[in-house]
Amino acid sequence: MTLKKILHIDDDTVMRMMVKKSLERSIHQFAIISCATSNEFINLLMDFKPDLLLMDVIMPQMTGPELLFEVRKMTLQMPAIFMTGQEGLTIDAREKLEPIIGVIQKPFSPTSLGEDLIRLWTMR
Repeated sequence: MTLKKILHIDDDTVMRMMVKKSLERSIHQFAIISCATSNEFINLLMDFKPDLLLMDVIMPQMTGPELLFEVRKMTLQMPAIFMTGQEGLTIDAREKLEPIIGVIQKPFSPTSLGEDLIRLWTMR
């Protein structure tokens, strides 16, 4: 299966814009939707049908892992990648959140983000 559709969430406006522009400019021609809130993310899931969830870890209303837990309760098993500025991220109850195929450290390289996602996608 080819990675094409990405649903991204980050509460930081600048980070959302950077991720979206980086992936839209990638040679891989991703279709990406970026959202700011967990409600928007959940509402977009069923209509957009993403191949990959790209999720910030630390957000004000609900953390990335908490949001992914809600997604998994909906029996949706699309792979997820977390983005974080935390060193040595530990995810509690990770087995309930799988498949998590990787973590991208912030700050990331905008020119290589698409390649980084493809690398994690193909290693899964």
